[in-house]
Formats: sequence, C-alpha cells, structure tokens
Amino acid sequence: MVCNAENESAVNAEIIFLRLLHILPGVIWVGGIIFFAFVLQPALLKTGSEHFGPVMQKLVKPMQALIHSSAWMTMIFGLAMAFRVRDPLFDFLWSTNWGIAIFLGFVTAVVGYGLGVISGRYSKKIIGVSAGTSDESGLRNLQNRAAVFSKMSALFVVLSVVTMAIAQHI
Repeated sequence: MVCNAENESAVNAEIIFLRLLHILPGVIWVGGIIFFAFVLQPALLKTGSEHFGPVMQKLVKPMQALIHSSAWMTMIFGLAMAFRVRDPLFDFLWSTNWGIAIFLGFVTAVVGYGLGVISGRYSKKIIGVSAGTSDESGLRNLQNRAAVFSKMSALFVVLSVVTMAIAQHI
C-alpha cells in the first residue's frame, strides 16, 4: 500500500501497529539478554559450580523460549515494517543513510542472535556436564565460553538498537 492523501490514516495506523509489534518484543529480547549476560551469569559464576548447573537447568528452557520468540518477532515485524515504510525498499536500502543504517541494524541483530544461540548451546552443555562430572576446569571453561558469547550477543543487539534508533536522523 503506497501512502497517499486518501489512505494516509490507514497507513499510519498500520505502521504504528507494526512498530509496537517490533519494539515490544525487541525490548524483551534486548533486556533479557542484557540481564542474562551482565547480571545473572556473573552472579551464578560467583556462586560456584554446585549452584550454576541446577539453576541453569531450571532457567535455560524458559529463558531460551522467551529470547527466541521475542527475537524472531522483533526481526519479522521489523522486516514487515521496513517493507511498508519505504517504497521501493531496495532503492532506499542502498541509496540512503536510513536504508544503510536499517540494513546494518538488521545484520547486527542477526549476528547477536546467532551469538546468543551459541551461548545457549554452551549453557545446555553445562547442564549435561554439571550433572555427571567432577571436572571443575572443564566445567569452568564451558561457563566462561557461555558468558563470553552471551556478552557478545548482548553487545551486538544493543548495537543493533542504537543503529536503528539513529537511522532516521543520519
């Protein structure tokens, strides 16, 4: 739908709705990753291996469901909005600062999501290893890797938010 005087309010309502469906899950995704990477994981690492595994066992499944669903909703509604806001989209993506910033924001979001998936895989390994091993150094190594990937994921999704937030103003 191309915006013109006759359908401007319908297009505005659609964009507002898409923005809400994009921003609200984005807040959950980014906030959840920041909390997990910079608050929860470091606190669990300080408590020691005997607590890390059991807490992660209870936390990983619901946390991953929340993060994955909010991340996918954010990306899907962001793409839908990009296709509705600008026409023709691909001309704007490569010939305007807005388009380049939106594209870079999308790429950093996807990279952040991928790093989060890697962190989640390490978290699942930690759960398996902590249940049946006394190898503290191996467990600590997995915990450190999970923490590094979580922090990198958080930084990339925050960079994505910043890039997209300033897109309109560059």
